[in-house]
Amino acid sequence: MKKENNNEILANLKFGQETFSRNIGLSKQVYFGLTYEDITRYTGIPQPTMLSYDKYWVSPYISVAKQIADLYCVDLDTLCQKDIGFYIVEQFQMLKRFIERVGGEYVAVKNRMSDWIDEQSHVEEFGIYEEICNQLQIEIGRLNKEERAVEINRDESVAENFTRNFNNLHKSLGVSYRKISSALDISIGNLTRLKKGGEPMLETVIKLSVFFGVNIEDMIASNPNFNYEHLQQEVGKFNIRFGEFPPEGLYFYAHKRANLLTKEQAKKFVDELLA
Repeated sequence: MKKENNNEILANLKFGQETFSRNIGLSKQVYFGLTYEDITRYTGIPQPTMLSYDKYWVSPYISVAKQIADLYCVDLDTLCQKDIGFYIVEQFQMLKRFIERVGGEYVAVKNRMSDWIDEQSHVEEFGIYEEICNQLQIEIGRLNKEERAVEINRDESVAENFTRNFNNLHKSLGVSYRKISSALDISIGNLTRLKKGGEPMLETVIKLSVFFGVNIEDMIASNPNFNYEHLQQEVGKFNIRFGEFPPEGLYFYAHKRANLLTKEQAKKFVDELLA
């Protein structure tokens, strides 16, 4: 692997950690309106520690990163690979799952959406997603004031699953530690530590997941069901890119903005979204 290409790959992998930090900061402040004190109440993570993750001063251990993803009702691959500020459906699903987890209801949201639809001269499907996200954020703010927090515990099995999956991938694909170390700028000593059960940081799991051609969530799953024959063709190719806005996302924006609904259709659509 040429040095220039390796530097480009490592920069892309670093961007995955930066995307995670940006997304969790955005989720905390914009989507869920949480304070660091709220997050400590949910997770037990100290406020200065969470701030260090938001600002990308330090990478969290993988079990803590998973705990943060669980807090925001999303998976780690989404937090690390997407700039979710551009994905309105992803935002909607996160907000909806958050409300359902704390036992919230949608009656007030549906009523406000009905009033909003009545005030519009025309209603586009994308506009409904935007407004319903606004209304869900208002509802979450109300629930936060009621301190409807539920405990989001750190799952210790995440680190154990990683160790097992890392060793299985390494052995089954026949990739030497030297090759992994050279490609990812991870010392052989650190790889040996991971082999023996040492818990990795998120940034290390990002590197290894892309190197092996699997999802981050697969690296920590209890039974990931790897297709080793397929992965044998993918290992070391670094096909996954981070933080990019794919063409299908642009198509979604254009299509949903062009899709006009009658007020009756719009209200029915809201009922379907909040079912």
